[in-house]
Amino acid sequence: MNKQRLRGSGRYQESLRVLCGGKVPEKVPPLLDLIATCLAEPLIFPELVEDIVTDKGIKEARIHLARVQIDSELRMRQDVDYHTQRLWMAQTIERMVFGGLMIEGEKVTGGENEDDG
Repeated sequence: MNKQRLRGSGRYQESLRVLCGGKVPEKVPPLLDLIATCLAEPLIFPELVEDIVTDKGIKEARIHLARVQIDSELRMRQDVDYHTQRLWMAQTIERMVFGGLMIEGEKVTGGENEDDG
């Protein structure tokens, strides 16, 4: 699929809006662009998964991925196939990078000085 055409699609714009919590920046970070592209067209995710999970900014994207999961669960009945794929994709990225899911109570790490107890 043509990436330019995809970026102009309603699914891409909606995905960006969800990822950014309703406040899409003028200059979209490349990582969020990649994720939004995959969310708009989930079947291209296998081609871009490595670029996403190895991106230097992925550690800051956890809340963005949680937003997608929440949005997909809320909208599941609107388009079951699309939202199931979208949900699975966001969960897969989060599990690959963080080892668990924030929305299932996985502890969000705060940094080097975090107390484990």
